[in-house]
Amino acid sequence: MATAEAPLPEAASSAGEQPAGAPPARGALRSLTVNSLGIMATTVVNAALGYGYWTLAARIMPSAAVGLGSAATSALVIISLMVHLGAGVGLIARLPQRGTADQWRLTVVATLAATTAGTLLVAAVVEYPLGLVVAPLGPLTRAPAFALWFVLGAVGWTGSGVLDYLFIAERRAPLMLARNAVTALAKLGALAVVAAVAPGAGAMELLVTWSVSGLLGTVVGLVLCHRRVRPLGRVPWRAARAELVRLARPALGHHAISAAGLVPTYLLPVAVTARLGARANAAFFITWMIGSAIFMISPAVSSALFAEGSHRRGGLRRIALRSLGVTVAAITVPAGVLCAIGHPVLGIFGAGYRQGYALLVVLVLSAFPDAVSNVAVATLRVRGLLSRAAALNAVIAAVALVGAWFSTPPLGILGAGVSWLGAQLVGALAVLVFHRRLLPPSD
Repeated sequence: MATAEAPLPEAASSAGEQPAGAPPARGALRSLTVNSLGIMATTVVNAALGYGYWTLAARIMPSAAVGLGSAATSALVIISLMVHLGAGVGLIARLPQRGTADQWRLTVVATLAATTAGTLLVAAVVEYPLGLVVAPLGPLTRAPAFALWFVLGAVGWTGSGVLDYLFIAERRAPLMLARNAVTALAKLGALAVVAAVAPGAGAMELLVTWSVSGLLGTVVGLVLCHRRVRPLGRVPWRAARAELVRLARPALGHHAISAAGLVPTYLLPVAVTARLGARANAAFFITWMIGSAIFMISPAVSSALFAEGSHRRGGLRRIALRSLGVTVAAITVPAGVLCAIGHPVLGIFGAGYRQGYALLVVLVLSAFPDAVSNVAVATLRVRGLLSRAAALNAVIAAVALVGAWFSTPPLGILGAGVSWLGAQLVGALAVLVFHRRLLPPSD
């Protein structure tokens, strides 16, 4: 996949230069911390309200309806991510370079228009063959209303996602938290209304509540951006097209980095199922979900580091080391708590799930080397060395997946965890050995 190997020309300022509006150096750690906490809080809110949403859905609808609804919503989110992930992340690097309000507005409006239009097109094109290939999603081929809401939902989640990246780029993660809280509460509230007025509701109602909340999230995000960040408005079409051409190559690079980082999350359960069966994967998946509570810390701090570093090129190595320190400190206490209460927590899901405790401990330990590679990837994004970041994430993903394929038969689900830990250690070791290529130079 094509990547951008060098910073954009407008970023080629001296190391000590700071864009207008950048906080003084002593405020960098505070800015980094506030942004990190906002990102983590958003993850917690989405997880908690999402748990409530699906719990309510499971109580008021038959399992077949919940299964279809969850499959449809998962599919539309995947389509949305395929279209906007690289462009959204690219905003974090691009927006700090836009010196005037007109330039900033041009980049934001062009990105939003291109990603939402692209999502509309992709979702409309793939939904029919998707319904043919994936039998449970058959309503996409025979229920026009279901198909329409599927497309609208994908568009809504793309708009919401791009605006979240905008808030991170502007170091205004609390606004992202507000947008997500409104969206999640609206989705849960809409489902509660459905439960009260339509006892026979099914997958269609799940899809509608999900899609409407995504569209609402886009509207709320636009209002927050317009009033709390910078005003939006019309932009010249010719200039917007030129900006999109300029952004295309970096967007592909950022997409490759993010996709390589996400691949193990989706494919490890597939590998466990293929090698050990569905029952073993149930224990693996539940343990992974519990362990993932600690995995949100490092990506949150790294995203904040990417934003902070994009605003201030000077002192990147110093800020990166501080970020690593913040991450390790933030991980340590939750890691100890998870190890202490992990056995009884797994037992809540059933006695058979306690077998995942050793796996949970291994996953918790992997969060520490994972922090090293995440910080390195963030600094590589700042410096425009996207191919190096993508290669680092790809190596980690390959080691995790290949290792899991061969280690699960002799070790069971623990093998997948050991492979994941091994992959993170390989990533951290690569950063240390090749620090001159993967870390910023000394300040």
